[in-house]
Amino acid sequence: MKKIILLTIVFVLGFGVSFLNTGLAKASQSTKLSHGSPQMVGMDKDKLADIDTIVEEAINDGTTPGAVILVAKDGKIVKESAYGYAQKYDMGQLLEKPLKMKNKTIFDLASVTKVMGTTQGIMKLVSDGKLSVTDKVSKHIPQFSMNGKEDITVEDLLTHTSGLTPWAPTYLHYKNSDEVLEYINNLPLEYETGTDRRYSDFSFMMLGFIIEEISGQRLNEFLEENIYAPLKMKDTMFNPSDSLDKKIAATSWGNPFEYKMVDDPDFGYYVEEDADLFNRWRNYTLIGEVNDGNSFYANNGIAGHAGLFSTARDLAILGQAMLNGGEYGEVRLYDKKVIDLFTSSHRFGQGYGWERNKGWYMGYQHSADTFGHTGFTGTQVIFDPGYNLQIIVLTNKQHNGTLSSGSYPSTGYLSRSIATTVYESITE
Repeated sequence: MKKIILLTIVFVLGFGVSFLNTGLAKASQSTKLSHGSPQMVGMDKDKLADIDTIVEEAINDGTTPGAVILVAKDGKIVKESAYGYAQKYDMGQLLEKPLKMKNKTIFDLASVTKVMGTTQGIMKLVSDGKLSVTDKVSKHIPQFSMNGKEDITVEDLLTHTSGLTPWAPTYLHYKNSDEVLEYINNLPLEYETGTDRRYSDFSFMMLGFIIEEISGQRLNEFLEENIYAPLKMKDTMFNPSDSLDKKIAATSWGNPFEYKMVDDPDFGYYVEEDADLFNRWRNYTLIGEVNDGNSFYANNGIAGHAGLFSTARDLAILGQAMLNGGEYGEVRLYDKKVIDLFTSSHRFGQGYGWERNKGWYMGYQHSADTFGHTGFTGTQVIFDPGYNLQIIVLTNKQHNGTLSSGSYPSTGYLSRSIATTVYESITE
């Protein structure tokens, strides 16, 4: 009798341990995205539907020809919608059969590359102990130390406080990344490091070069191997194949904005060179070619500041990995403490790479830890850990052509209106 009781106790205890281990195994697998109803995550379906009207109004008033909007809360995609057209014109001429926007349309992310590309790579290297944000850039690229730049750190680059100039048309003189790196290495500072925050493409070009120097791989290869492939982000890439053109949202009609930046001294920058002496200006509708000139012309489409293409769904996968603390399913990208470090407030109230408290596109109802970024082509990503929420707004605003001023419409108001509606839809 005692043997039976003892065996029973052992069986029960064994079953309990087995059950516990199974539970722990399941608990160790972090949240993966799936579709769900707004009600499942405490959101008002009717209020969320107001986004449709907001986007249609933006299309009708000429802000953008099309858009893809994705909203996910608690790992549930509660809205994923496509609007308007991925391609409506060819160099300003209305197409007989415009290409409709789809949920899986691929977008030129422009400066969203900085955070969904380059910053991801830097976070990975920091998490793996191969890089510190306090490292001097010259530790990894000694030639960078020229002309007063010897004490600039990775942190200075990440916070846009390095003193490097925001922009210059490197492509007027240089045709590859090696030449661009040499050019930046020789640049003098525009202002004293740390005394100001001036959003700089050159800072992120350097971060891309640091990733390449440490890893021994091109930036696109490192990100694919360490970030995108593990997460099965199959629609995220630099330099998309021509075979994907029908899946990619068209952007500008050539490069009229950058031509004006070079040609017109009153258009934000003074450039000594004659714009017409550059013989590589594109005179066709851009599809699958990065709009940014410094990326396309001078870095062959692969650069730390611009060049990444992706879909709303792929971005949401990476967004959820960040909201999960660096994990997605069974994939671990980096430690949670690295995410916390990079997305917390540093100089001038901004994160490392990430922007914070940008009401002009995030709205004003987000939690204090929200982080995000925008791209010149009309792209916005917003991640809110306080609500376990992400809002992705992708547009091809450039495809409507420039305004009379030579600029493009802003999608900041569109993004802000969508974000406001999303937060107002949260009922619990």
